[in-house]
Amino acid sequence: MKPIPLNLPALLAAAALFVSAGVAQAAADANSPAAYAIRIPVALASDAPLQRVMLPAEVLVRLQSPGYADVRLFNGAGQPVPMALAGVAAASAQEESVNLPAYPILGAASTGTAGLEGLSLRIEERQGQRVVQIDTTGTTGTASPAATQTVRGALFDARSLQLPVVRMALDADWPAGQPVTFQVQASKDLKQWRPLAETVLYRADTAAAPTAPGRLGNEQMDLHRADLKDHYLRVTWGDAAVTLRGATLVTSRGTGPRERVSASMAAPALANPRELVFALPFATPVAALKITPQGSNVLVPVRVLGRNHREQPWSPLASAVVYKMAMGGKEQSNAPIELGGAWVREVKIEADAKSPGFAAAPELALQFEPAQLVFLASGQGPCTLAGGLSGASAAASAFLPLSSLVPGYQTAQENTLPVALADVARADITGGQPAGGVQVAATAASDGLPLRNWVLWGVLLAGVGALGLMAWLLLRQTKKQADMAPDVPSDVAP
Repeated sequence: MKPIPLNLPALLAAAALFVSAGVAQAAADANSPAAYAIRIPVALASDAPLQRVMLPAEVLVRLQSPGYADVRLFNGAGQPVPMALAGVAAASAQEESVNLPAYPILGAASTGTAGLEGLSLRIEERQGQRVVQIDTTGTTGTASPAATQTVRGALFDARSLQLPVVRMALDADWPAGQPVTFQVQASKDLKQWRPLAETVLYRADTAAAPTAPGRLGNEQMDLHRADLKDHYLRVTWGDAAVTLRGATLVTSRGTGPRERVSASMAAPALANPRELVFALPFATPVAALKITPQGSNVLVPVRVLGRNHREQPWSPLASAVVYKMAMGGKEQSNAPIELGGAWVREVKIEADAKSPGFAAAPELALQFEPAQLVFLASGQGPCTLAGGLSGASAAASAFLPLSSLVPGYQTAQENTLPVALADVARADITGGQPAGGVQVAATAASDGLPLRNWVLWGVLLAGVGALGLMAWLLLRQTKKQADMAPDVPSDVAP
């Protein structure tokens, strides 16, 4: 009997079917709660078909899709329910900008920053211009001679503002190479002052370091929707030679965005005092990164860079000054560094070459923009919020448009729906329940082949293995059939 010839195209097709079956199995896992990294019970609001649930940090730090495709909400029967993804602050309130002139605060040259505390101010008219004088006597007596006066701060008249103030930006110049602390306080009577905000700004000496970033620090000070009607604002900066021309205040009628979702991160290993590189074990876009140096009275200008795998070049995300110092008897630290919702899997923090860098790995905290699921409470409870699917590229997004899920949908209507509560204390987490709240594990950045190369090699090896197995089976069958065929004597005539 003649051997059966191998059909190579058929074998390749069979191998492709074999690999496709594996991918299909991975995609099917998206409909199984057990396939997800975390499962959280959800307590539904009573008598409400349409509800919403906030995505907690425990879910956000485990997602493997930047578009949140590996998030599901299952009913008591393990079936996914219809849902839509919405930002909590999707309907932002209208904002208006108000520019206020700065009136210089004059005082004796010997009056330091601490000397302004407990002192009242008075406004004077000098040659048609307003100036503010420190009232050291509590009376309206004659001011000190101009020759002994110096600018100790600036005053802003915010009494006409009718709406809450969201943030404040200063139009100022300050010395290069020197961090300057600006403090903002409010008062109704120019005597009793309450603190509102504080920021540290830094301007590099471009003549000495042409490649250094220009201005570092958070120039937009958050005033937390302060009500400044009938108030004055006072801005001080210590002994630095600052020129303050004015300020821009942003007001808003709405309630403003909700607070961001935060998660701490374990301190990565610090092999280089001027460079810290680590990987993020999730794909959720990061809104901001809080970097707090170890020690006391520490200030380090830094750059934050990111990439998704080692084949990509590092891309700059932000520049800032991170610090921790004792000021006014209190320990102050920098604000979070805004990353603009960057989607990166690896992060590099570079300290300025002119600084000593970090003596130890800094404390890290991640911030995410809040998000919520709007869903139809179909089927029996209890519901389960699941997130984090291995191989999330196989999971197609299950989100519906809000206009399809909510009949007669109107803008921001999702924010008025009843809230279902995710019970994170009872979360079922693959690998065990971490202790001490939400903390992202610190992992080293990739130093080998990127993940996509491993996937391609895996698919290739699986296909080769399938081809080898099928060829071996065919050869075995051919040999068996040949052994079973009867022998024909050579002397028998045909």
